[in-house]
Amino acid sequence: MRPYPVLVMLLLLVVQWGCSQTVLVPVSPRMDLKNYGTFGLVQFASNSDPAINSYATQQFQEQVQGAYPGTAILELGNRETVLAAVGAGQLDAEAITKIGQKYGVSAVFLGDITYSEPTTNFRIGDITKLHGGVRSEVRGDLSTKLMETKSGASVWSSSAWATRQIGSVSLSTKGGVNTTVGDANPRKAMVPALIYHVTEDFRPKFVRQKVQQ
Repeated sequence: MRPYPVLVMLLLLVVQWGCSQTVLVPVSPRMDLKNYGTFGLVQFASNSDPAINSYATQQFQEQVQGAYPGTAILELGNRETVLAAVGAGQLDAEAITKIGQKYGVSAVFLGDITYSEPTTNFRIGDITKLHGGVRSEVRGDLSTKLMETKSGASVWSSSAWATRQIGSVSLSTKGGVNTTVGDANPRKAMVPALIYHVTEDFRPKFVRQKVQQ
Protein backbone atom coordinates (compact mmCIF):
# COMPACT_ATOMS: atom_id res chain seq x y z
CA MET A 1 0.00 0.00 0.00
CA ARG A 2 1.31 3.42 -0.93
CA PRO A 3 1.86 5.77 2.05
CA TYR A 4 -0.34 8.60 0.75
CA PRO A 5 -3.75 6.94 1.35
CA VAL A 6 -2.60 5.91 4.81
CA LEU A 7 -1.60 9.49 5.65
CA VAL A 8 -4.94 10.78 4.40
CA MET A 9 -6.81 8.28 6.57
CA LEU A 10 -4.75 9.24 9.60
CA LEU A 11 -5.43 12.92 9.01
CA LEU A 12 -9.16 12.24 8.72
CA LEU A 13 -9.11 10.32 11.98
CA VAL A 14 -7.28 13.16 13.71
CA VAL A 15 -9.80 15.71 12.41
CA GLN A 16 -12.72 13.53 13.45
CA TRP A 17 -11.25 13.01 16.91
CA GLY A 18 -10.70 16.75 17.27
CA CYS A 19 -14.26 17.55 16.25
CA SER A 20 -15.66 14.93 18.63
CA GLN A 21 -13.99 16.75 21.53
CA THR A 22 -16.14 19.84 21.10
CA VAL A 23 -19.83 20.44 21.69
CA LEU A 24 -22.27 23.21 20.87
CA VAL A 25 -23.26 25.05 24.03
CA PRO A 26 -26.26 27.41 24.11
CA VAL A 27 -25.64 30.96 25.27
CA SER A 28 -28.51 32.87 26.84
CA PRO A 29 -29.87 35.90 24.97
CA ARG A 30 -28.28 39.21 25.87
CA MET A 31 -31.71 40.62 26.68
CA ASP A 32 -34.01 38.50 28.87
CA LEU A 33 -37.69 39.35 28.48
CA LYS A 34 -39.03 36.68 30.85
CA ASN A 35 -39.09 38.97 33.89
CA TYR A 36 -41.48 41.42 32.29
CA GLY A 37 -45.24 41.17 32.28
CA THR A 38 -47.23 42.52 29.36
CA PHE A 39 -45.38 44.64 26.81
CA GLY A 40 -46.83 47.60 25.01
CA LEU A 41 -45.94 48.02 21.33
CA VAL A 42 -46.31 51.42 19.73
CA GLN A 43 -46.57 51.20 15.96
CA PHE A 44 -43.20 51.86 14.35
CA ALA A 45 -42.79 55.27 12.71
CA SER A 46 -40.98 56.05 9.47
CA ASN A 47 -40.63 58.71 6.82
CA SER A 48 -42.35 56.35 4.39
CA ASP A 49 -46.01 55.38 4.00
CA PRO A 50 -48.22 53.99 6.80
CA ALA A 51 -48.19 50.51 5.23
CA ILE A 52 -44.46 50.29 5.96
CA ASN A 53 -45.06 51.28 9.59
CA SER A 54 -47.67 48.56 10.04
CA TYR A 55 -45.53 45.95 8.28
CA ALA A 56 -42.42 46.72 10.37
CA THR A 57 -44.44 46.56 13.60
CA GLN A 58 -45.88 43.19 12.62
CA GLN A 59 -42.46 41.83 11.73
CA PHE A 60 -41.02 43.02 15.05
CA GLN A 61 -43.80 41.42 17.06
CA GLU A 62 -43.34 38.12 15.22
CA GLN A 63 -39.60 38.08 15.95
CA VAL A 64 -40.07 38.87 19.65
CA GLN A 65 -42.77 36.25 20.15
CA GLY A 66 -40.79 33.78 18.06
CA ALA A 67 -37.85 34.17 20.44
CA TYR A 68 -40.11 34.15 23.54
CA PRO A 69 -43.27 32.16 22.76
CA GLY A 70 -46.21 33.22 24.86
CA THR A 71 -44.97 36.78 25.37
CA ALA A 72 -47.93 39.08 25.93
CA ILE A 73 -47.77 42.12 23.65
CA LEU A 74 -50.47 44.77 23.58
CA GLU A 75 -50.62 46.74 20.33
CA LEU A 76 -51.19 50.36 21.33
CA GLY A 77 -51.61 51.94 17.90
CA ASN A 78 -49.65 54.74 16.28
CA ARG A 79 -47.83 57.44 18.22
CA GLU A 80 -50.39 60.13 17.66
CA THR A 81 -53.16 57.94 19.07
CA VAL A 82 -51.13 56.85 22.09
CA LEU A 83 -49.94 60.35 22.94
CA ALA A 84 -53.47 61.74 22.67
CA ALA A 85 -54.75 58.98 24.96
CA VAL A 86 -52.35 59.96 27.76
CA GLY A 87 -52.39 63.70 27.10
CA ALA A 88 -48.72 63.97 26.15
CA GLY A 89 -46.88 65.74 23.37
CA GLN A 90 -43.93 63.41 22.97
CA LEU A 91 -42.78 59.94 24.00
CA ASP A 92 -40.58 60.99 26.89
CA ALA A 93 -40.17 59.32 30.29
CA GLU A 94 -43.29 60.96 31.69
CA ALA A 95 -45.42 59.82 28.75
CA ILE A 96 -44.10 56.25 29.03
CA THR A 97 -45.07 56.17 32.71
CA LYS A 98 -48.57 57.38 31.85
CA ILE A 99 -48.84 54.69 29.15
CA GLY A 100 -47.98 52.05 31.73
CA GLN A 101 -50.64 53.32 34.10
CA LYS A 102 -53.35 53.56 31.44
CA TYR A 103 -52.73 50.29 29.60
CA GLY A 104 -51.25 48.15 32.39
CA VAL A 105 -48.01 47.36 30.55
CA SER A 106 -44.62 47.00 32.24
CA ALA A 107 -42.53 48.16 29.30
CA VAL A 108 -43.01 49.71 25.86
CA PHE A 109 -41.27 48.95 22.57
CA LEU A 110 -40.57 51.87 20.22
CA GLY A 111 -39.09 51.89 16.73
CA ASP A 112 -38.13 54.40 14.03
CA ILE A 113 -37.12 53.80 10.42
CA THR A 114 -35.42 56.55 8.44
CA TYR A 115 -35.08 56.07 4.70
CA SER A 116 -32.59 58.02 2.66
CA GLU A 117 -33.34 59.58 -0.67
CA PRO A 118 -32.31 57.32 -3.56
CA THR A 119 -28.62 57.69 -4.39
CA THR A 120 -27.00 57.04 -7.76
CA ASN A 121 -23.44 55.83 -8.17
CA PHE A 122 -21.58 56.11 -11.47
CA ARG A 123 -18.82 53.67 -12.28
CA ILE A 124 -16.47 54.02 -15.23
CA GLY A 125 -14.28 50.99 -15.87
CA ASP A 126 -12.62 51.94 -19.14
CA ILE A 127 -13.76 55.05 -20.96
CA THR A 128 -11.90 54.05 -24.15
CA LYS A 129 -13.96 50.85 -24.35
CA LEU A 130 -17.20 52.44 -23.16
CA HIS A 131 -17.29 50.19 -20.11
CA GLY A 132 -19.16 51.37 -17.00
CA GLY A 133 -22.47 51.51 -15.22
CA VAL A 134 -24.99 53.34 -13.08
CA ARG A 135 -26.53 51.95 -9.89
CA SER A 136 -29.32 53.46 -7.77
CA GLU A 137 -30.17 52.33 -4.25
CA VAL A 138 -31.94 53.43 -1.09
CA ARG A 139 -30.81 52.99 2.52
CA GLY A 140 -32.88 52.40 5.63
CA ASP A 141 -31.82 52.93 9.25
CA LEU A 142 -33.84 51.33 12.05
CA SER A 143 -33.50 52.22 15.72
CA THR A 144 -35.47 50.48 18.48
CA LYS A 145 -35.64 50.64 22.25
CA LEU A 146 -37.51 49.22 25.22
CA MET A 147 -38.59 51.58 27.99
CA GLU A 148 -39.81 50.56 31.44
CA THR A 149 -43.07 52.22 32.42
CA LYS A 150 -42.29 52.33 36.15
CA SER A 151 -39.31 54.65 35.74
CA GLY A 152 -39.59 55.73 32.12
CA ALA A 153 -35.98 54.62 31.62
CA SER A 154 -34.64 52.87 28.54
CA VAL A 155 -33.45 49.33 29.33
CA TRP A 156 -32.56 48.12 25.83
CA SER A 157 -31.78 49.63 22.45
CA SER A 158 -30.58 48.33 19.11
CA SER A 159 -30.07 49.65 15.59
CA ALA A 160 -29.42 48.32 12.12
CA TRP A 161 -29.19 49.52 8.54
CA ALA A 162 -29.69 47.99 5.11
CA THR A 163 -29.70 48.99 1.46
CA ARG A 164 -31.75 47.81 -1.49
CA GLN A 165 -31.17 48.35 -5.17
CA ILE A 166 -33.69 50.35 -7.15
CA GLY A 167 -32.14 49.68 -10.54
CA SER A 168 -28.91 49.63 -12.50
CA VAL A 169 -27.62 50.12 -16.03
CA SER A 170 -24.36 48.69 -17.36
CA LEU A 171 -22.69 49.61 -20.62
CA SER A 172 -19.95 47.82 -22.55
CA THR A 173 -18.89 47.46 -26.16
CA LYS A 174 -19.31 43.68 -25.93
CA GLY A 175 -22.50 43.38 -23.95
CA GLY A 176 -24.21 46.55 -25.02
CA VAL A 177 -26.62 48.14 -22.59
CA ASN A 178 -28.03 45.98 -19.78
CA THR A 179 -30.75 47.20 -17.44
CA THR A 180 -31.56 45.62 -14.08
CA VAL A 181 -34.69 46.45 -12.12
CA GLY A 182 -34.50 46.16 -8.32
CA ASP A 183 -37.27 45.45 -5.83
CA ALA A 184 -40.68 46.85 -6.69
CA ASN A 185 -40.79 48.35 -3.18
CA PRO A 186 -37.20 48.48 -1.87
CA ARG A 187 -38.20 50.19 1.37
CA LYS A 188 -40.55 47.36 2.28
CA ALA A 189 -38.13 44.71 1.02
CA MET A 190 -35.44 45.68 3.52
CA VAL A 191 -37.75 45.61 6.57
CA PRO A 192 -37.39 41.88 7.43
CA ALA A 193 -33.58 42.14 7.43
CA LEU A 194 -33.66 45.28 9.58
CA ILE A 195 -36.02 43.69 12.10
CA TYR A 196 -34.05 40.45 12.23
CA HIS A 197 -30.83 42.26 13.09
CA VAL A 198 -32.27 44.49 15.83
CA THR A 199 -33.88 41.49 17.56
CA GLU A 200 -30.70 39.41 17.72
CA ASP A 201 -30.37 40.21 21.43
CA PHE A 202 -33.57 38.23 22.11
CA ARG A 203 -32.41 34.99 20.51
CA PRO A 204 -30.03 32.44 22.08
CA LYS A 205 -26.74 31.69 20.35
CA PHE A 206 -24.59 28.59 20.20
CA VAL A 207 -20.82 28.47 20.65
CA ARG A 208 -18.49 25.52 20.25
CA GLN A 209 -16.57 24.52 23.38
CA LYS A 210 -14.02 21.82 24.03
CA VAL A 211 -15.05 18.87 26.15
CA GLN A 212 -13.06 18.59 29.36
CA GLN A 213 -11.27 15.24 29.54
